[in-house]
Amino acid sequence: MPVSNTFNFETCTRCGLCAEVCPMKIIKKDDPAGMIFREDRIKFCFKCGQCMAVCPVKSINIEGLSYSENFGELPDEGSCEDAFMNMIATRRAIRNFKDKPVPKEMLEKIVDAITYAPPGFPPLKTEIVVVQDTKIIRQALPHMIELFDSLMKAMDNPFSRFFIKRRVDEATYRVMKNHVVPLMKMRLPGLKAGTEDTITRYAPAMIIFHANRDAENYKQDIYIALTYGFLAAHALGLGGSAMDLIPPAIERNKELRKLFSIPDNNEVVASMILGFPKYKYQRTIKRKLKGVTWI
Repeated sequence: MPVSNTFNFETCTRCGLCAEVCPMKIIKKDDPAGMIFREDRIKFCFKCGQCMAVCPVKSINIEGLSYSENFGELPDEGSCEDAFMNMIATRRAIRNFKDKPVPKEMLEKIVDAITYAPPGFPPLKTEIVVVQDTKIIRQALPHMIELFDSLMKAMDNPFSRFFIKRRVDEATYRVMKNHVVPLMKMRLPGLKAGTEDTITRYAPAMIIFHANRDAENYKQDIYIALTYGFLAAHALGLGGSAMDLIPPAIERNKELRKLFSIPDNNEVVASMILGFPKYKYQRTIKRKLKGVTWI
């Protein structure tokens, strides 16, 4: 058992809350010793931090976790239902931005909010690139346009289209065929002429989410982190949108991977563009789910 997985028995009250919340049931109460880590299960500890978070007296030490670095005190309990419902009702996908840079302090707050996003299975695998220099985004755009121009030509060629279909999964191919190709056929002339930007939307800032391809569960982790980022941006008065056209462009272009400092072994999964909203929306929109089943 790792030396740092210990209890401080001078302060431990043996309340047993840590054993109750441990998802792997690694902790148990063992009279007269008190709380102990089960030697037959300690190897399954994935450092979720539940035991340390619930302990009233900070008596648990888990390897790799620290009360001072990884945990913060919770505010006084109170209902936040109205504030939360108002926030999600007023958040919109923003694609029109003011020509105004996003202060680094605001971007740092969004990054801080993302660190609270829970991983599907610890530890957290998500890595991000915060692009605060608008010039870099503008520098990347021609490479993205070039990639989608090549894709359009390939999809128009039956031979190339056959191999594209075999290389990607069925869902991805349907998105390409039914959405990306029609969109790009309509918008590529303006993109090439520099009269419009359908890809990065003239955004002043961007966050790129990526992770090691060999990591576990990393895509789900990133989508959760992306959602936290959107809510944080909205709370700060910023607007943002997920741009599904950006990740595959960076993923498949060596110059873009280099420009955005993406490691060779990492996959670019998602991106969000950010900025101050140019327009103010007057109402929210509530969509119907495909189906709701109560059992």
